[in-house]
Amino acid sequence: MSVVPPALGSAAVIAVGAAFSYVCYKLLRLVFADADLHLLGLGEHKSNAFKDKVVWITGASQGLGEVLAKYFAGFGARIILSSRDSSKLERVKGSLGISDERVVVLPFDLCSNYTELEKAAAAADSAFGSAGVDYLIHNAGASQHALASETNEEVTDALMQLNAIGPIKLTRAMLPHLLRRNRGRVVVVGSMSSKLPSSGQAVYAAAKMALYGYFSSLATELSDTGVGVTICCPGPVATGSEETPRVVFGPTGRIVQNATGASNRLNPARAAQLIACAAAHRVDEAWIARHPVLAIGYIFQLLPRLGWSLLKKVGPARARAVKEGKSGYDVNKLMKAAGQNS
Repeated sequence: MSVVPPALGSAAVIAVGAAFSYVCYKLLRLVFADADLHLLGLGEHKSNAFKDKVVWITGASQGLGEVLAKYFAGFGARIILSSRDSSKLERVKGSLGISDERVVVLPFDLCSNYTELEKAAAAADSAFGSAGVDYLIHNAGASQHALASETNEEVTDALMQLNAIGPIKLTRAMLPHLLRRNRGRVVVVGSMSSKLPSSGQAVYAAAKMALYGYFSSLATELSDTGVGVTICCPGPVATGSEETPRVVFGPTGRIVQNATGASNRLNPARAAQLIACAAAHRVDEAWIARHPVLAIGYIFQLLPRLGWSLLKKVGPARARAVKEGKSGYDVNKLMKAAGQNS
């Protein structure tokens, strides 16, 4: 009969205890997480990560785009601000707290023809003495609160153009400049709806899924060059306020979104910080969301049958809630509503 040496027995107990503690730590961190554990595990970016880098931000005139501009400017970046509204861009420029020489206002319409997008890309590349673009942040976009069966053709086209086709065409226009310099990173502000079915936002989700498909494929094509791609998938972010309410697409046009349920949304400053960390750490894909969206993302990834069952259970109730301007992220209320209507 063999006998395990005491030293080996103690080592095994220590190893099991360490493994158990590590698993408990990871589970506890997941409970309080606002991003995927890989991104959180990488920690903060270096304080000089963006010093003198040229950061081009689309959709920079308000909301998360404005917050991103202030974040990158705070870490020493040179900023190119883009959206359709030059007056709003000038306001953002004045709020950054940096010298005018470190900010370029570059207004253009992301949904314009390809020639105009080529002009915008060339102007961005030649900014700051032809320094080139280190980070192209695709932030421009619009959300949707409408049932698929009620969304008209105009809204469908507008959502696809703004959220998918425009960023894809602008990237194509910018790629020759990035590849010529053999450097730069395209950072896509996508959505968790590119990873999950999103009741009440079907066309928006379709656009974000198209965005994910294009940029994930592009990332593999560029993997042997100095140009990279980071796809960020945020959940709901608490942009908008009573003074400047958030505008989204309803079934037939733009509507002002009800602020109900903002407590379920991620703080914009935190979202900007996590997007910057994902870019600086050169991650391929980052999930940036609070629970329940983050938890459902993991469930769908690891246990897809359970994920489908859960989302089909709450889907009709969530679609109605989103349409009415209510929170679509309160699982308890949605499950209760689903039970009442089953």
